[in-house]
Amino acid sequence: MASFADLPTLSPVPEVPAARPLSRRALLGGALAVGATGLTGLAACSPSDPGLGQSDAYCVPRDTLERRQSLGGRPLVYEPTGRGQAFWFESGFAAQLDAWVTELAADVGRSVIRLDTYGSWIDGRGQCDSWHHSGRAFDLARVRLDDGRAISCRYDQWRAAPAAEVEANRRAYWALAAGLHLRFAYVLTYLYDDRHANHIHLDNGRSGPDLSTFRSRSRVQVQAVQAILTYLWVDPVELTGRWDGPTRNAARRVTDQLELAADLDDAESWHGFLRASAVRGR
Repeated sequence: MASFADLPTLSPVPEVPAARPLSRRALLGGALAVGATGLTGLAACSPSDPGLGQSDAYCVPRDTLERRQSLGGRPLVYEPTGRGQAFWFESGFAAQLDAWVTELAADVGRSVIRLDTYGSWIDGRGQCDSWHHSGRAFDLARVRLDDGRAISCRYDQWRAAPAAEVEANRRAYWALAAGLHLRFAYVLTYLYDDRHANHIHLDNGRSGPDLSTFRSRSRVQVQAVQAILTYLWVDPVELTGRWDGPTRNAARRVTDQLELAADLDDAESWHGFLRASAVRGR
């Protein structure tokens, strides 16, 4: 079974150039590039998942947000350029991301040295249909570690790699996603649509400041459970996005193994399942 240690070591990470603000034009250009190609730039998406309930995003001006060059003390690097950048966040959402980064080292068993991203806030120009417009969304491309490895959200790059490399990347990817699903209700992966083949989108539009809870009507969350069962717990189920009998049975086998008393719609069991899954990619 592939483990996190099987990830390929990348070339040495260059020193990140001094951060400079990313212009409104660059951010908007990145968002347009996503619409055109699905592979580059910031995805100004608004999750469509009735199972989680719909909350309305809203536009905020940039000067009401917190300007950040780092999260949890780790520098932010704009994925398309490899350069350090400043990004803008709603302050409560930034604090949640700080806490996640601080705990991430324990999940992966290595020190995190930087986060590569497609960004956070973009100017909605009156079209306020994404949590990016509210400064409450973040698009993560990769997490770089102190041993030269990286947890890559770039499924577009590694999906065609040799089988052993795909397996190692996929395990690390879904362990990372499990830790994100713990903290945020909306975590969109490559299973959601093709626009997310090069990043994981996360926002706190529904979960707010709290840890997430599980809803079996949510395609996003059920897909995540199915992938985590299949790739981390080696209890394969079809990735349908439906809370069907085989998925429920596999989930029960894992929660029994973890000595969790209830099904995943119980918050304690949901959180325990995700915490245990977040360390399975090591």
